[in-house]
This record gives sequence, C-alpha cells and structure tokens, in this order.
Amino acid sequence: MSSKDGGSDAQSGAVAPPAIDNKAAKISIDQALAENIALKRELDGKDSTIAELAKQLKAANDVLEAQVKAKLIGEILPRSSFTIEDLTVKSVEELQHIRVTLDQAKLPTYKNVRFGTPFSGDESQREDGLTVGDLSVVTEAKRKAGRS
Repeated sequence: MSSKDGGSDAQSGAVAPPAIDNKAAKISIDQALAENIALKRELDGKDSTIAELAKQLKAANDVLEAQVKAKLIGEILPRSSFTIEDLTVKSVEELQHIRVTLDQAKLPTYKNVRFGTPFSGDESQREDGLTVGDLSVVTEAKRKAGRS
C-alpha cells in the first residue's frame, strides 16, 4: 500500500517510486493557473465597473427624486400653509400623502364665502358696506352727517 491508497510507506516497508515528471500535466496546470489569474483580473475590472455604474445610478436617482419633490412641493405650496422649509425635509412618499390629502379636501363654495362682513357685532365699527371709492373725505363727511 502506498500513501495514495490510504496506507503509509513506512508500514508496508516499500519505497515510493520516484516522481515522474509529466510535462503535459505541468503545462495544463500552469495554463489553468494563468487563466485563473486572468479571470481574477477580469473580475476585478467588472467589479470596478459595477461600482462606477452604481454610483452613476445613485446620482441619476437623486436627480429624479429632486425633480419629483420639486413638482410635489410646487403643487402643495399654493394649496396649503406649509413653508418651503417644512416641505424640503420630507420624503417623496410624505409629499405624495400630503398632496393626496389636499386633493381630497373640500374646497369652499361661493355660498360659504362672505365678503365685507365684520367680525364684531358693534355697528359703530362697521363701514356700512362701502367700497374703496367711497372712502374719500367728502363721502365720509356725508355719511357722518346722515347718521346724526
């Protein structure tokens, strides 16, 4: 039994035969090692390409996200009391939720809007429905003369 068969040479008493140089096997091993090194270099090159493309993709996604945020902020600002500082820190999803909420809000109708009605019930503070053209000194004097 030899060491290849699972036994040891020392136990069997036989001497191992001299190593035979197989030039074809040595060439194929050298070729395999060279191919392995070449494949590792190619893999490193592809890894660096993937890393560069991932960086470019992240930059492109950041630009697209900024465009979407700008559009949403442009839609939200006129319809709400948010400030630009409040909205810029929010994510795209939060801005979309705010816009959807504003879309579902009930807008006042013309029946709900009252113009020129004072908030206090004191009649001395009311302007009696005067328009901007009626606020001249002469009109004010006529109005005061009419009350007394």
